[in-house]
Amino acid sequence: MFSTTGCGKEDPVDSFESNIHKLYGNYVLSDIHWSGLPVDLNRDGTGSWNLLNEFENISGYYNPDYKGNVISCTDKWAESAAAFNVTIPYPFYIAVNGEWKCVIITTIHLTICATEKSFHLVSACCQTNPGYNDLYNVFLSNIKDISLVAGSYDDNKFQIVLHCTLPCDIKEIGGQNLNENYLYYEYSK
Repeated sequence: MFSTTGCGKEDPVDSFESNIHKLYGNYVLSDIHWSGLPVDLNRDGTGSWNLLNEFENISGYYNPDYKGNVISCTDKWAESAAAFNVTIPYPFYIAVNGEWKCVIITTIHLTICATEKSFHLVSACCQTNPGYNDLYNVFLSNIKDISLVAGSYDDNKFQIVLHCTLPCDIKEIGGQNLNENYLYYEYSK
């Protein structure tokens, strides 16, 4: 009876390249979810954690613009990598009579590079610290980091997670408070 053993090489069926390749393709923004206190961006009197509807009802939001794609960005001298290119809508705030008011939805264009060493499923990975210094943009200037989360290679979706700050209405105190938490943007094929 003959038996063959590997020579130390990873099985190509289970390699990073073959698995990450399953994520390649075009995506659309399918969900925006906030983990902090409820947010009322469109000032209709109802706060929410599902912010897709809040975003859709504000000037500047244009759903066909919010796309993502995942492509290979490897050359023969570098380690295997994938580029997660996304367009992220975000609220632009101004201070009006001592309160923050979202006046328009604008966008961030972002690429997160995932290498074999930096990419792992389920938990946040491939973080980038943007370091925005625009003191007049309360949202951008309060982003701590941006990271990538993918639940599996076969889900046909991934999330971009912003550790950021949003002004939240606090009914008990009758005003607003800046609330730091996580904002999840989900992209699906």
